[in-house]
Amino acid sequence: MLNMIRMELYRMFRTKSLYVIGIILMAGIVFTTFLSADEMKTYTMEEKQEQYEYVTGQKDEEQINFGMEVTVPTEPGKDVTVFDLFYANLTGKFIALFIVIFTVLYSSADMTSGYIKNIAGQVRNRGGLVIAKAVSLFVYSVLMILFFAVVQAVSNAMFFDKFVWGSWKQFLLYGGIQIFLHFSYALIAMCITIVLRNNVISMVAVICMCMNILVMFYGFIDKVIANLGFKDFHVINYTVSGKMMLLPMNVTAKEAWLSCAVAVVFIIVTLAIGGMVFRKRDI
Repeated sequence: MLNMIRMELYRMFRTKSLYVIGIILMAGIVFTTFLSADEMKTYTMEEKQEQYEYVTGQKDEEQINFGMEVTVPTEPGKDVTVFDLFYANLTGKFIALFIVIFTVLYSSADMTSGYIKNIAGQVRNRGGLVIAKAVSLFVYSVLMILFFAVVQAVSNAMFFDKFVWGSWKQFLLYGGIQIFLHFSYALIAMCITIVLRNNVISMVAVICMCMNILVMFYGFIDKVIANLGFKDFHVINYTVSGKMMLLPMNVTAKEAWLSCAVAVVFIIVTLAIGGMVFRKRDI
């Protein structure tokens, strides 16, 4: 198993798309931070208050729309912090988009190149290759979000009049949970890629996931469940994408445990499905 993990890590760091996606992410964060700084200077106090109330106090599962939404949750009269934009980009699934795109490219590279055929017959349990990929994707998710945090901090220093980080305690707790959720999201993308075994379809599927296309499906299930008498139940509260979007900046213990529990369930399920398909499929 350790040899498979080392092999996957080596292959991941040798993948050109890892560095290309990193460069694109860096450019995207710098550009969007510049736009955010410019917009915040033009907003009136009333507009800032309205935006703040929407992001921090009134956003719930019924207000999630199609597409990406990156909104700065800065309280009127206060400086925009690194934590504000860190939260805005993670909850808007902007970073998740880059993570799942790389996941599809990485997870399918050995299958499309024929490399997997050379090693699949040499391992006792081919399901171990899926676990090794998952470990590599965990390392990637951690490095990607840490890289994003550094780039965001530098961008804030460049474009805002005052550099303010925000609450370190809240930042570390929120960031840690989001890393776990993003890793789970990456495994969902890996599972889709392994099952479908088609780059194009898998890429479209994971991008649609980040664009909240499934919200319509969740709404349909909610109506069915409401007709059964459970009117306060919302499916999106028990999905990885839902937890990523609805996790507040000031995380409570209950929200932290529930988010981690959802992530663990999806990690176990995706690894089980991916491993089973990998073992039974004729590679």
